[in-house]
Parts: sequence; C-alpha cells; structure tokens
Amino acid sequence: MSHPLVAAVWEQLGRRDLAHILREIIGEHALDIALYQQDAKASVEPLTRSVFWIKTIFDAQRTYLQGLSHIRDCHPYFLPYLLPTETIFSALMYLVKVKVELFPSHKSTDGDFIRYRLLIAHTLLTGIRVLLLRGEAIDTDRKFQFERAMRAAWRNPDLSNVERFLISDFLPKALTSIGSPDLSASQAFLLDCGKPYLPPFATGLYPLSGAPERLITDLLTNVMKNDADQLVSFCLLYDMLWAVDSAIIQCHIDRRRISQEQGYTSPAAYKVDESFNQAQEIKKKLTRTVLAAFDDEFNTAPLRIFATIILSQTAEEHPPLQTRRIRDTWHQMAPIRTSWEKASSQFVRWLINRRVQMWDCNGELEAFSHDYQQHLTQWLQSSSAAEADPKPQPKTSRVSAVYVVNCPAVHPVPGPLLEESLKAHDKGAYEQLQGSPEFLTMDIDCPLCPGNKRVQHARMIEPLEQLSDALHFFSDSEAERRHSLLDSTSRNTTSCSSSLSHSTSQSSRLESDPSKRPISPSSNPAPLSKVTSKQAIATTTEVFSPILSRSRTDQSFDRQAIKTLSRDLRNVKLPFGGGASLFRRNSARGHQLPRQPRFCFSTSGSCLLFWGAGSNWVMRFETSVGDGKKPKGHKYDIPGVQQAAAGDQRCAVLASVGQHYELVVFENDSDVPQAYLTIETENQTFPVTCMVMSRNDRYVAFTLQDQVRVYEICTRTIQRVSLGSGMDRSSDFGHRSVMGASPNAKGTAYQGKRQEAIIERKLQFSPNGKHFAIATHLGDHYAYVDVWNCTFQQWSIVPDKSKSLKLPSWTSNDGDFTGVFYDGTQHAVLLTAFFAKEYPSFFSMLDDKTTNDSFSTRVVHAAQSPSGTRFILANGMCEVYVGDSKANGRLQLSRVRKASSKISPSVFRPGQLALSFPQETEVLAFWVKAGKLVLRSVRMQDGIETTSDCDLRSDFDRLVVERPMAADFHTQRRRHSLLSTELLAEIDGLPSLPRPDLPELSST
Repeated sequence: MSHPLVAAVWEQLGRRDLAHILREIIGEHALDIALYQQDAKASVEPLTRSVFWIKTIFDAQRTYLQGLSHIRDCHPYFLPYLLPTETIFSALMYLVKVKVELFPSHKSTDGDFIRYRLLIAHTLLTGIRVLLLRGEAIDTDRKFQFERAMRAAWRNPDLSNVERFLISDFLPKALTSIGSPDLSASQAFLLDCGKPYLPPFATGLYPLSGAPERLITDLLTNVMKNDADQLVSFCLLYDMLWAVDSAIIQCHIDRRRISQEQGYTSPAAYKVDESFNQAQEIKKKLTRTVLAAFDDEFNTAPLRIFATIILSQTAEEHPPLQTRRIRDTWHQMAPIRTSWEKASSQFVRWLINRRVQMWDCNGELEAFSHDYQQHLTQWLQSSSAAEADPKPQPKTSRVSAVYVVNCPAVHPVPGPLLEESLKAHDKGAYEQLQGSPEFLTMDIDCPLCPGNKRVQHARMIEPLEQLSDALHFFSDSEAERRHSLLDSTSRNTTSCSSSLSHSTSQSSRLESDPSKRPISPSSNPAPLSKVTSKQAIATTTEVFSPILSRSRTDQSFDRQAIKTLSRDLRNVKLPFGGGASLFRRNSARGHQLPRQPRFCFSTSGSCLLFWGAGSNWVMRFETSVGDGKKPKGHKYDIPGVQQAAAGDQRCAVLASVGQHYELVVFENDSDVPQAYLTIETENQTFPVTCMVMSRNDRYVAFTLQDQVRVYEICTRTIQRVSLGSGMDRSSDFGHRSVMGASPNAKGTAYQGKRQEAIIERKLQFSPNGKHFAIATHLGDHYAYVDVWNCTFQQWSIVPDKSKSLKLPSWTSNDGDFTGVFYDGTQHAVLLTAFFAKEYPSFFSMLDDKTTNDSFSTRVVHAAQSPSGTRFILANGMCEVYVGDSKANGRLQLSRVRKASSKISPSVFRPGQLALSFPQETEVLAFWVKAGKLVLRSVRMQDGIETTSDCDLRSDFDRLVVERPMAADFHTQRRRHSLLSTELLAEIDGLPSLPRPDLPELSST
C-alpha cells in the first residue's frame, strides 16, 4: 500500500455522499461480474479492484471512529461523513456474494488467486470492525443469515488456516458481539489503556505516541489465546497498527496542502515533517515486534493475519525484519502490494471523474432552474390584461381553467383550489376571479407549496382538453419553417438532460437565445383553440412547462394531466422531415473534431499531444511515421483538460476540477497516473496560457495569471519549485540591462514601468534541461527575458542572464509572442513573435547586442533542436526556415521549401501549426485542416529534403470510441442525464439557492 496514493484517495473521499459512492462502486462491480460470467476467458484480477476500493473506504471509516467506544462519542461535525450501519452491512453481504461468484466453494482456487480470496476475507474483517466501533445493534436474524452465508461461501477444500480462523471462529464471534453491552464495557476498559496510542480523529491523528513494548506483548499473548479476551485484544492491536498508518497518510495530506499554501520551508511544514518521521519510527518498532512474534509462532492464525496486514501495507523496498521466513512472506505479498497500488491510482481517477460529473450535473440543474424560474416570473410580472388583444374571447370555465402562479416552483394551480384560497384570504382577487380573467393580481400563500411561499401574480393557461385541436394545425408542408414540438419543449424544459460535458455557463446563456424566451402574451393573445399553427408550438411549450415543474403536492393533478395529454398526442404526426438521414450522414463522416483543437509536440519530439478546449481526453500519437510505420495512438481520459505538455517519456495534463486545477502526470502509455497534485488558486478564472515540460521529464511549468508555476516530478510525487518572488509579481523584475537603449537612458528606462500589467508569458526549458527561459511581455512595450538555472535546489537567476528589450511603439497588447528558446552553447536567446518584422530576435545574454532577422513579417511557430544550436521557424508568408546559431551572435538561415509545400495559407497562424525538431536532420509539422490531422516529417540530409505525410484522423476516430482496458484503468465516462419526472418533481420543489463557494457540490 502506497501511503501517498491512499492520501490522494482520502482527499477525494472527504464528502457527505459517501454512501452514494459506495453504492455506485457496487453497482458497477456487479455489472462487471455479470459480463465476466459471460466470458470464459475473462481474468479475475481486474474484478478484485473494487474490493480494494471498498476496503479503502472501510479503513477511512475506522479512522473517523478511532479511539472511540461508540458512535455517540464521535464529534457531530464528522457524523455526515460516516456510512450508515445498514449500508456497511449491505456491502459486507455483497462481498460474500462476490466471493461466491469469483471463487466458487465447490472447487479449488488457482494458486495465483488465493491471495485475492484472502483479500475478501480481510475486507470483511475491516467492515465488521467498523460495525463494532459504531456499537449499534443489528437484528439477530440478519446476523445469523450473514454468518450462514459466509460459512457457506468459504467451503473451499484448499482453505488456509487464516481463512478458516476468520470465517469459522473470529468473524462469527465478532458478529455476535456487535452492539453487545459486554463488548462495550470490555472495549472501554482497554481503550483507556490504549488511549494515548489511539488519538481520535477530531483531535488530530498526529503527533503519535508509541505504545510501550510491554503492552504490545500482552496484546499478542491474549490474541494467541482462544478465550473471551481474544476479540478485544485483537481489535485493539488491529486499531493500533492502523493508527500509525493513518497518521502517516494524514501527514502526506497535510504536507501537500501546507507546501502549496505556505511553502516547504514554513514552520508548519517542518512540524508535519517531524510528526511524519516520528510516525515512521513508531511504525518500524511496532511492526518489528509483531513480526518477531510471527517469526516465532508462524503457524498461529491471528499472528499470520497481522503479518499479512503489515507486509501488504508496507511500501518499502525491503522487508521490515530480515529473517528468512519474513523475507519469504514479503516476496509472496509482492503481487498484493502491486495490485493495491494500482487499484489506489485507479480509485483516485475514478473519484475525480465522478466529482467533476457531479459538479457539472448539479451546476447545470441549478443554472437551468434559476433561469427557468427567472424567465417565468418576469413573464408573469411584465404581463398585464391591458396588453392583451381587446377582441372578445370565449370565457373558460373556472372548473377547467388552470392558473400558473409565481411561487419558486411556478405551480399550476387548478381554478377551484385557487378560488377557495382567494375566498379565504383575498376578497378583492376573489371577485376578479369570478370574471375568469387571463391575468390576476393577488397576495396569498401558494396553495401547493409546502411552506409559506407568497404569490402576487397568476396567469391562466388553457385547459389540456383543447390541446389536440391546436396540434392538428401542424402540416408536413410547413415542417421546414417551424420548430418541432419535441425540440421546442426540450429546449425550454429539459436543458438539464444534455450531456454532462456541457459547462454550466452554457445553461446560463439561455437568456440570450430568443428561441428560449417565454412567449409574451401581447404577441399571442388568442386562445389556444383559435391560434395559427405557428403559434401553437409556443403555446404548447407553455402547457408543458408547468407540468414538468410540478412538486409532490400536486402529483395527482399532474398524473391526470399527463394521461390526458398522452391521449391527445396519440394520433399527432410530428414533422421531423429529414432528421433521420441527418444522423446517418453525421455518423458516416466519423467522429466530430473538437471545435477548438489544441495540440503540441513533446519537447523531445517523440510524440504529439492532441485535445480540445475543455475536453475530457488527451490523445498521444507517436511521431515515428517514417518507413511506412503507422503512428501509435493512446488516449488519456481526464475531465476538464486545460493544457497539456510532454517531455520524452512523461505527459503532464492540467485539468480543471471544481474551483481548482489538478496536475496529473502519466508515463508513456500508462492509463494510471504516476503522480497527481491539486493546484489551489484564488480564482479558477485565472487562465493557463502556456505549459511546457523539460526534455528529461523532470520539470513541468505553466503560467497562471501573473505567476509562473514550476514543479519537479519525482517518482510518485510532485513538488513545487520555488522561484523566489521574481515571478510572483509583475512589479518585481530586478535591475536589468536594456538592449537598444543608450547608457544614459538605462537609469530612467524603467522608472514608473514596474506596475504595468503582464500581457503574456512564454516558457521553455533548454534541451539539456539545465536552464529555464521566461519571456514576459508587459504593457509598457518592453519584453523581459529571464534565464533560470535548474541545477540548484533553490532556483535563482544566474548573473547576467536577465535582459530587456524595447518593443515597437505600435506593438499591440494582444499577446503575440510565439516562443522563447535558450542556447546554452552560445549563451543566447531566440525570441519569436507574430507582430513585427524585427522578429525573430537572437541576442546574447552576455552583452547588449541584438540581431533582428527581418526575413519574415511574422513568426507563427518555432522549435529547437536537441543540440540547442539549430531552430526551425515558420512565418506568416507560408515559409519554413532552419536557423543555425553562430559565434558572432547571428542566425544563419536557410529555407526548407518542402516543409511548407501544399499547406494552406490559413494554417500559418498562431495556434494553427506546430513544429518540432526531434533530430538535427529531421523536422516535424502538424496542422488540422478540412477534417484532416496531418503529421508531416521532413528529413534534411546532404542538402536533400524528403517529406512524408500521415493523416491521423482514422486513429483519432478509433481512440474516441476506444474504452480503456478494465485491467488497466477504469474511468466513469460522462453520460447523458436521464432525469425522470419524479426527480424533476423533487428538484423543482426546492427553492433556488446561490451556488456555494466549494470545490464540488454534493449529490445529496
């Protein structure tokens, strides 16, 4: 078990809807098992992943209840984060069923899978321990049925003594003791003895006090005895072992949070490090004591259980105790440790994906509800009887009329019910109602709202019996110039059922769409039975809206309304026209490309990354297209992608989750993230405009508003690299030499210019990974270039590696830098831009001379070779050049004609073309045009240019529909929200609330 990975899981599990998460895991796992039973060649190992997930949830529940004798002792703040006893018990019953499905009791289990069968038994132990800690009574019959099912499931002929002890002895004894007063008394006595070593979660899991060896020895002695004290002693030692692990996990969580908020050198960070080291030492002593007892009494089942727990939850490279028996057991547990680590990585991504979907779903529903109520309320308030057509209209009986009122749920109130309320509370409005007016002003409580919701306006809608007459005005000849009933209704009432990938901002833009505004009564005054066919659709939508926005109090009325509506619609012919053929044409063309495609080459040029703005995936294509090879493609499923970058063997993705960003690092084609880090920001609207990764895969950097964030990627962690205060504020750039300014002007060139806003920044690592270049464009028409040394722990600006140059006065502040590169051999910088013929600018960092090569009006994109001395540049004149840096501080340029051959001029724009220089004699180019994803390779050998093109569109279409292997990674894809009428009733019955300032919205 990897403590950092479990810490990442805990960060995602701190939610109040944990019961829903557990049910979703069980539901998806049940489906996977059903598919497994249909495939004789399916592997069992992927199906054990959810067992790891459930055990992780149970362990987290133990942490909340740690050091407590009953759930009544738990702090009220943490109660919403605890699973109900019923949910835990149901999960345990499901685990017994899983054991029967995967490892039937009538036959022996394959030797490689016995460890997974034992894992299920250990998960039952963890869950039952949670029930013991809660102390709530469970029905005796249910406990008996569970024990009988458990014994029947474990009748395998090859049971180990550990499984036999757990299933036949210990777990039945523990089941019987759940909620027992005798156990509570014994447990309270032992908890007093071990209280210093079991800190409650509410007071903090660390610093931790190590239990004396004598207490551990006494507990081990009691555990080996099969008497009344065995259960309590076993549980206490079981909790003490987990208390150390939970303290280490919490240290990882706090260290990551504090390092982002206060830095690695803050006093709080040092305090966490001290507690972490202390917990590590306590863990070593405790595990050695337990393992030494196991080494002496290795045939004792309880000791073997503790040894299995310790050796499976230790992520060290060597066993804690160096004896032959311990080493053998350590190597036997290696597959479990690997599976646990893999399952934890998958669990993190699954939880993140789920959280994003819940945020999108709740955000869409809230935006839809807010807009819906606002529009209808404004419609009612702005309408008046004077605006209506003065022509005489047939009166509608109050018995059949329905009035829509402006309560939060916009209830449709039957005429008789409204008349009764007005008669009792508003005599004036009651007298107006006798004339069956179309509009009515009142001041009463809504008759259908459960609370005291005042209403002031009401409008009469036509009875549903007249709906069929209006619908018959539809004709096939006018289908093309009218909206269909289905389309008109869905836009106004079910925007929340769109794909969850739509952002909430799209739902909030309903206001600006004329087709989604409520119909003004002045534009449609006639009754429904008298209107034209064009007006019938809009009025029908008005009839639909109140039906879908009902609450529980008027379900009987709505049931009758829907029944009548269904009867009237039975023979209605809807003019769909050629809609079906349109769907066929779309599918025949393949999958649609992103509206805003984003792409970039890796720093080494070994692969190409492709994604869409805000998409849920990043595609990776290898660039080995020569010699007839087809590029290998891979897809990373990540919701809310903002930026991506790659070095050589790693890929980093910055995703938007709730109100913060998350940095996820993958290695090669792995679906499981190698490392993960939450990037906290003051405001998620801060854009991430540039992201790069070093060629050696060590560093990743990106811009966030006016900051430059740099992170070092370690084996399984990501650490932020401090750049000092220079990159945190636009006003602090130090004293720099000004290129192109006279000596007298240097002292005054920067006066009053430090407070200018940052327009843009470009970042790049040198090919050898030793330097990091930052080009900053300020509003003062100056470009600032800083070169940082990456070889020190604390990065710093190397002396004389900071320059500034004056931009032309007519330069726009649109942010048109296209690249910055550092040549460590010549100590020179190449700065490219898209706004002046003076670029590219090639200048030395050792003097004030600069060279402007005016071969081009604008530079679209550029790349640097592995040696750092050659550059490839594409300009706005549809030309591609190779530049060699010389010792005299100039670039020797030569045109590569075949590189730009047959490329549309519209491609030569920033963001439309990407270049790479993977080898000194090879150049790569990529662009998107006319539905094609073109990857071009240009080889330059002895003055001869050879090109080869490859269209990646077919690989893109394949990856879009390709699902990740269940054995490698499981992702919960975004699904369409299928809201039933019952769910809509519950949602619409709630008042509109402002969105809380939280990373995610709970599903409850």
